[in-house]
Amino acid sequence: MASNCPECGSSNVVEDDLYSQRQWVCEDCGSVVSEGHLTTLLSDETQGRDVPYHASTEVVKKPCRNLIAGFVRVRALCRILRLSNAMESEVVSLFESAYNLPNFLHVTLTKKEILGGCCLLCVCRQRNWPVSMGTVGYLLGADNSAMGTVYQELTKSLNIQATTSGITDLMESFCYEFKLGPKQVEEVLSETPQRLLDRVSALIELAADTWIVTGRQPLPLIMGSVYVAWQSLNPMARMKYTFTTFCKIGKVPEQSWRKSRDTALKRVNELLEVLCKLGRELPWLRGVAVEHNTVATLVDDILKHRRALLLRAVKNYEQQLQNELSETQTTECDNDPSESNRSESSSSETPAVMSSDQAKCENPADEEATDCQLPPTHWGKRHLFLPPCVKSCKRQKVDVPQLEVTGDEDISDSEIESYIRSQDEIKLYLKAQKELKQA
Repeated sequence: MASNCPECGSSNVVEDDLYSQRQWVCEDCGSVVSEGHLTTLLSDETQGRDVPYHASTEVVKKPCRNLIAGFVRVRALCRILRLSNAMESEVVSLFESAYNLPNFLHVTLTKKEILGGCCLLCVCRQRNWPVSMGTVGYLLGADNSAMGTVYQELTKSLNIQATTSGITDLMESFCYEFKLGPKQVEEVLSETPQRLLDRVSALIELAADTWIVTGRQPLPLIMGSVYVAWQSLNPMARMKYTFTTFCKIGKVPEQSWRKSRDTALKRVNELLEVLCKLGRELPWLRGVAVEHNTVATLVDDILKHRRALLLRAVKNYEQQLQNELSETQTTECDNDPSESNRSESSSSETPAVMSSDQAKCENPADEEATDCQLPPTHWGKRHLFLPPCVKSCKRQKVDVPQLEVTGDEDISDSEIESYIRSQDEIKLYLKAQKELKQA
């Protein structure tokens, strides 16, 4: 920069900013002594440094109010289930990434709350934690069907490969929920969790061998198995207690078993039925009747010899079927020709009856799932233990015919007369109108 003006020689030179261009101007004569460059030089660029985007023009996006409330709710669920800090942070990050997806961005608050529970369930299944969908749904107060829909949508959107937890993974955590320790209940009713778990595991293995576990929800089956196991460990003192009383003794939250009580009772009856079938095969009983109210005393022996009793029960059942078939063939051969003709005519009529009975079984009118009486020719008659889909038939949907009302239908005289008021009705109507006006 020149210290003196070249025109007048004055030293009164000052800096003047004209728009974005720097200039040195003489105040005495007004001439421009020097001026800066509109752009930087190559030497200036090499000496400068890069400015990152977040320090220049980026605007920090704050999370919305619903997202913050979702974080609080998700962290509360993690602490209720006692997840580790690493798992909690993983659940929060998964919820944040899923919250901004188009599928969950403009939905109801209830669905967003269920989304947090599904993120927790995904992380627990990836870490092999024994947490079921029913447990998370109970904590959220949500329906299992809604939970399943959101969970499938979440795994499909983020392409999550989550493993499913089996029924054996849930038994330990479920057994420890019952407060049946010696210091919590009476000595007659108390039971250690480990002993109860061992008996429940044996009952679940027996249920798996006899098709009770197939296609069933795990929680009602575990609840029924815990009840049967608790009774079998001290049957003489505990047989008088019902399932509801047992849940109250164990101080289980009522909401966790009240909804599935009917289903759990069905699983209890199925377990007792299997135990009765195997108990009748014990050789030292010598034909003693084994019923639901007495089989609890035999559970220990049945579980100890489970494999042998299963083979013996199936073998005896098949032998009984063969004996019945041979007796039927013998009686048919001994009959007269006329009687054989009658039997042929009656046999020709039975398929129609059987088909009608089978149709009623396949489409029950009033119940969703009923234990159907299988026809004699059904393949299930040859097996002692059957899957639930064979024994119970679900109600099929029937299209209800809709009434077509056009307004041009004929109206009978009796219907028209029913719309016309009688003399007594007219008097009552006028009296009511008069009283209303006076009031």
